[in-house]
Amino acid sequence: MMLAQNLRNLALKGLQYFQTYDWLMLMTVITLGYIGWIICLLLHILQSYTSLAGDVFKNPHDAWQRNNKMKVYLFGCVLMGAISVVLFMEHSPPLYHAYFSMTVFLWTQIVGEYQLIKTLCRWLSGGNYNYIIKILASSAVSIFILEFLVNSFTERKLYTWCFLIMGIVAAFYLFQAIPWRSGIPIYVCCACWFLSVFTLMPAEIPDNNGLVIASGAIIVIIGAAARWLDQHSEGNKYWLRISYHKMEKPRSPVLFFLQALLVGLSSVMVSLSTSHRKEKQELHAIHQLINWSIAGFSMVLPLFSENSLLSRLTSIFLGFAPSFLLLSIGYEAVFYGALALVLVAWILFENTILHLMMAKKLSASMKRTGEITMLENDVRYLQLSDVRIPLIFVKLFRLVIKTSESSC
Repeated sequence: MMLAQNLRNLALKGLQYFQTYDWLMLMTVITLGYIGWIICLLLHILQSYTSLAGDVFKNPHDAWQRNNKMKVYLFGCVLMGAISVVLFMEHSPPLYHAYFSMTVFLWTQIVGEYQLIKTLCRWLSGGNYNYIIKILASSAVSIFILEFLVNSFTERKLYTWCFLIMGIVAAFYLFQAIPWRSGIPIYVCCACWFLSVFTLMPAEIPDNNGLVIASGAIIVIIGAAARWLDQHSEGNKYWLRISYHKMEKPRSPVLFFLQALLVGLSSVMVSLSTSHRKEKQELHAIHQLINWSIAGFSMVLPLFSENSLLSRLTSIFLGFAPSFLLLSIGYEAVFYGALALVLVAWILFENTILHLMMAKKLSASMKRTGEITMLENDVRYLQLSDVRIPLIFVKLFRLVIKTSESSC
């Protein structure tokens, strides 16, 4: 009887939920909220980091403009109050109030910037057809990449093709832009191709204790190579940009050796932990204490690294390596080193583009409409081509999550 009564109560709750759940209303509000958030971010970027909307802010404290904004904000508050009363009378859950309040707030902010939107529309319709074509082309490429990421949720091998193509395209571009003797084009291509192998691996990672220990040695070798490059990059201006900005005497290598020692200790502890797991024995308390100590201490050490870019990146790479090794069971430990190589390749690629832009700025006039990238005080404006940076970041971030899902 108790089970039957419980079933009846659940059925009544299900019927009530089914009859009161307004799918169309919720979907509309949530979709408008996401679109509003995107538009707000876009307006903020255009307003703060580009030169396109500079004419709008010639009089930023104009009283008429402020009064109109206050009217828009007041109307938004009244609208939100009315919606809250209706939702309260319908006994809607608190989450509905959150959805509506966020959507109304975002669109109130958007309508409050109507002067900026009006100016941007006027600028786009003023005959800048080349720039409009660039915007449409960039949007098409961005949508294609986002759809690629959506399909990668079910097909991991897409990342393999992606990084193979990226390695070829980036290397070809760098071959055209900088001397091949710098070694950067070849390095970028090899790093991308090396990373492309991991999405061909099985999703269920098999235990491979030897590979985890070998990956510890690989991580130390990568760190040693980065440290050597950090101190011997004077003859290569492209590598030099991620090394010492000020040619000062480097610090003692004690920090590097200490981090390399922790990586080695973590490899040893992985071997001990794996042997206990295979024998179906519990890990001793002293082993657990050592593992936690290595992981915690190693993540603090990068705070004491040098300020140069490559030194700091190398220290962060070695600082998080012990924790990654202690949580690894197979090829994902090697993935950590491959990902670090690709991240350095990405930095080199962006530094090369920045170097070419600075050279172009010194040799050519930057007064063309829509192509102003520097102010007189060397403050850099965002360009349309900078959209590649968040796209690459999202792609790498999604790759890391995909690999983490496999290890879990």
